[in-house]
Amino acid sequence: MNTPVSASAPRWYRGNLHTHTFWSDGRAFPEEAISWYKERGYHFLGLSDHNIFQNDPDRWIDSTNRERYFGEYLKKFPEAVVRDAARPEAAPPAAGESPVPRQARLSTFAELAARFDEPERFLLVPTVEATRTVRYAGGRVHQVHMNYANLPALLPCLAAQDFDRTAQDIAIEDFVAAHIAETEALARSLGRHALFMLNHPIWFWYDISPRVVAALPQLRFFEVCNNGSPIPCAEALPADGFDTDRFWDVANAFRARRGMPLLYGVGADDTHVYRGEPHDGMLMPFNAWTLVRAASLDADSLIAAMERGDFAACEGLEPDDIAFDRASGTLSVSVAAKPGAARLVRFIVSKRDFSETPVRTIAIRPPSRADRPDQERTVEIYDDARIGAVAKTVQGAPGEALRASYTLAPDDLYVRARIEEPGSQPLCSAALHPRCHVAWTQPYARI
Repeated sequence: MNTPVSASAPRWYRGNLHTHTFWSDGRAFPEEAISWYKERGYHFLGLSDHNIFQNDPDRWIDSTNRERYFGEYLKKFPEAVVRDAARPEAAPPAAGESPVPRQARLSTFAELAARFDEPERFLLVPTVEATRTVRYAGGRVHQVHMNYANLPALLPCLAAQDFDRTAQDIAIEDFVAAHIAETEALARSLGRHALFMLNHPIWFWYDISPRVVAALPQLRFFEVCNNGSPIPCAEALPADGFDTDRFWDVANAFRARRGMPLLYGVGADDTHVYRGEPHDGMLMPFNAWTLVRAASLDADSLIAAMERGDFAACEGLEPDDIAFDRASGTLSVSVAAKPGAARLVRFIVSKRDFSETPVRTIAIRPPSRADRPDQERTVEIYDDARIGAVAKTVQGAPGEALRASYTLAPDDLYVRARIEEPGSQPLCSAALHPRCHVAWTQPYARI
């Protein structure tokens, strides 16, 4: 149940900026998706359908192979607009005639916001996922997925008459930079504040390297925890330690050394299915989320708080408080007690004297494409004694609240905290999902 909140002081808002509906490849009507989140206490949501914004008032979906979805949808939303697919302008079939497929009109963003938005209770944020690929000579293909939020329109590249989701022979960093530039230009033209993030960068075959992110100071957000995909990852990783946490620290070590803004981590569901089919718990709602401490529940306040790093990424665990004292360089976190559960906090740093030379490289070939050498990736592994090192661990007692802090050492570039509940069952079993409940703070530095 959503509880009204006071706007008199900053407070935590729970939300998800990555989910899908029948507007693209999701398996739910948009009203259903929004209801799933709103009824479970979420404060904000972005319906980030692929390469489309929900503004077409004449978009219909056919019931063929979707009768179950239609039945459940019409039961909960009987006012939905439905017509006979075979004869949209004619009367329904007469008695004895064969039934024909039905069509339901998909509600637009404006209609959905008018229906579901409530001040300080729930906010629908216009969001789009730019789903692209880059193909290189020889056949190698890299996935590049990017979300932008609070812009109720398509980027020019997505709206182009000759739009093609596949680009040819362009450096990944240049490709991402072009989308960021279009996002910033569109935001200026609309007079809005926008948020841009890189989605699941190492899904599914380690398509984007930390070096790419280290070359993009204008990129501020990425998904450190994405709900997960049923598509298998390459077998040698993340066993070698190269997961999204590792990606994050490598990217931020390079960024911090170069005086760039630190990269912040977002938690997101990437929901595609809502009823448990067909992915066995993956791509489902409520497996990862973002907790933002903002002055009020509006897009500008949420984005401003995230740009300050005043938020956490969560998988089954939420912090009570996060505070960073820039003058002393002290990061403090607290988490509430949970009966029978013990929490621990790992404070993670990267050192100023880290080496930019990888300790080794690993050639990765996707297991399902073992006969395709053109899909091989080379992954650089860095020394974990200097990058992403655990500087301090604080273990709490079962059933007790935990408070912990760490002060930056002179040779630390930044510090972030990872709060864990050891032994807990993760909310998702995907390859790149954490193996227990986790909450991630953002990285912080003195300057």
